Amino acid sequence: MFLSRRLSILLLTAIATGLFTACGNSGAGNSNFSMPANDTTKVSPTPIPTTTATSSPSPNSSPSPKPELAPINLPELQIKALEPYKHRSGLLETDIPKGWKLIDKSQTGELLLTWNEQGGRATISVNIFVPPSEIPENRLSDVFAVIVKEMYNNQTDFEMKAPVTEAAGNIVIEWTSTVTVGNKKIKFQANSKLQRRNNKLIILTFGAIEPKFAELKDYFFKISNSQVVNADLAIP
Repeated sequence: MFLSRRLSILLLTAIATGLFTACGNSGAGNSNFSMPANDTTKVSPTPIPTTTATSSPSPNSSPSPKPELAPINLPELQIKALEPYKHRSGLLETDIPKGWKLIDKSQTGELLLTWNEQGGRATISVNIFVPPSEIPENRLSDVFAVIVKEMYNNQTDFEMKAPVTEAAGNIVIEWTSTVTVGNKKIKFQANSKLQRRNNKLIILTFGAIEPKFAELKDYFFKISNSQVVNADLAIP
């Protein structure tokens, strides 16, 4: 998921068509979420998943990690331990699964980080950016739905549910697709969560093949709860 130039164009188009109304300040920033969907979000996911890797709100790359091993040789998908990660800018701190591969597709004004399990069967993606214009609270769900769809609708059999606003104010969208691991097609399940901090939007996407998504959910919650974003810092 990256909010790259394509994502910026998407947001600007949304503004022009009245999807959301610009108010006051205009933020600077640009960007697969590449989850297996790979995360390419920068408005990017996460992830999100490319059956070949993950990208951000710039739906150039979709979150689908490319399998590195044939399914028959892959160990059981599980998270044994988490380890701390801190971005060099100090903007982001989070726990991530030990041994997962980091793909950094950040660009000026946008942070886009994706961690993929070695076989491309699970992914976690974080995308942080400043939208080109302030988005009213009552339009945030609609804008997020556009972002997630643009980021992941190139995934095979992509489907997404309507946005759900949590008690804390975060917006969550569940989505599914089909990924290929080795020569086998498997259903992939993911959640993308949007939160706003100061003038920044933060998208966290995590997903895994079924039925492992449900088994890993507790770890995904721990990772989400461990995430610390210093929103007072500028995006490098």
